Amino acid sequence: MSEPISAAGADDTAAIRFTPEEARRSSIVLGTLFVVYFFSSVDRSIFSILAQPIKEELLLADWQLGFLTGFAFSAVHLVFGFPMAWVTDKGNRVTILSICVAFWSVMTALCGIAGNFVHMTLARMGVGVGEAACLPASHSLISDYYPPLRRTKALAIYGLGYPAGALVGMVIGGTVVDHWGWRAAFYVVGLPGLLVALITWRVVKEPQRGRYDSAADTGADPDFASPKSFKEVALILWRSPILRQMILALTLVSVFTSPTSTFLGPYLVRKFPISYTELGWIMVAAMMLPASISTFVGGVITQRLGARDQRWFMWFPGITLAIGAPLYVTALAQPDWQHLVAWMFFGALINATFLAPCYTVLHNTIPPGGRAKAVVILGLFMGLIGHSLGPLIAGAANDIIAGIQFTAAPGGYLSACPGGQAPAGAPAALDAACQDALATATQWVMMATMALTLWPAWHFFLAGRNMMKAKA
Repeated sequence: MSEPISAAGADDTAAIRFTPEEARRSSIVLGTLFVVYFFSSVDRSIFSILAQPIKEELLLADWQLGFLTGFAFSAVHLVFGFPMAWVTDKGNRVTILSICVAFWSVMTALCGIAGNFVHMTLARMGVGVGEAACLPASHSLISDYYPPLRRTKALAIYGLGYPAGALVGMVIGGTVVDHWGWRAAFYVVGLPGLLVALITWRVVKEPQRGRYDSAADTGADPDFASPKSFKEVALILWRSPILRQMILALTLVSVFTSPTSTFLGPYLVRKFPISYTELGWIMVAAMMLPASISTFVGGVITQRLGARDQRWFMWFPGITLAIGAPLYVTALAQPDWQHLVAWMFFGALINATFLAPCYTVLHNTIPPGGRAKAVVILGLFMGLIGHSLGPLIAGAANDIIAGIQFTAAPGGYLSACPGGQAPAGAPAALDAACQDALATATQWVMMATMALTLWPAWHFFLAGRNMMKAKA
């Protein structure tokens, strides 16, 4: 069982208290939590590369794919995030996290036996329940293993687990689909999580809450390390103009980028004659690798800029989003996948810098006893509004626009093209018309939503301007 780690003297500064031994121990913990987030990302994101064969076998519409990616996962993830955060802020975070890792790993494997839309929905909901504790518990632990001035880099390294996990998941998923089918892919990525759960429980020790913070650091009351209620945390978020603008920006980013995260893989298969193994590597080159680099390097750059002027914690994400938007739109307009990959690589390299600085601002503002709840409340906006509504609306738009584009057969697109393809034995021309209508619709929807990421860039600028006012 995990045992508490004693805190250092309360009167010492964070920089002095962070000894070499503490740095070594913190690095081991950070590495373990990175692996947890890595597997969380693999289990969550592999669905995007498996979406098209799932759609074809289970005869799903795009709105159903959007629902499975969004509400079936995100809404449940958020509903259970509230009790998970409450328990995390009071209980043993390591034990809670380890149990949840084991649960979501089993549910991921169960996705492989789904026989219809309802079965897949229930399995995806189970993954969402398990992963509800991942961010609250991990962020709370990192905040107690690293002092404030080191948290941005630590959170950037931790955040790297998401794109890195998605990267590996894409390669494994594509290869397994081509050789053994999409069902086997869920078994391959889900079951190893049971070992990760055991390692987490044995390696990570439960630290004392607020061990590197003080009331002066957080601007909180003397019992700043005691558990905070959701109401208290929500009031802190609402009363801060910086956090209000930041949450609005992150919500909009989630709405406008989630359609591309969900439908880029299906679009590439619909548009270009490529195998799923090739698709996995294309997704790695186009999004996962540059996003991994951007997450880490962006966190390091922002930490250095923020040490000179705190406004850069918000300005840098805004600038990179504004630059990345036209690159993404240009990429999606390309007539061949090679040029699409080249343009999208630079778009993802530039605009995936926002998570580490945003979480740094959040954790440096919220007292230790409410950080897990703050992460859940932020997730409510990003997940329920962004990652849930974004894919669902985009999927419905794909179906509607495809129906408008499709004129090859009476009865309309949905009846003539179940699962996005013509029925077995239908003429090749009908199948080509089905796929062309859906590919064109998917391309238009993704271009429109990525262009709209200019909007949240403005709110990041406003958040930085409010930081300037607070500093003055």
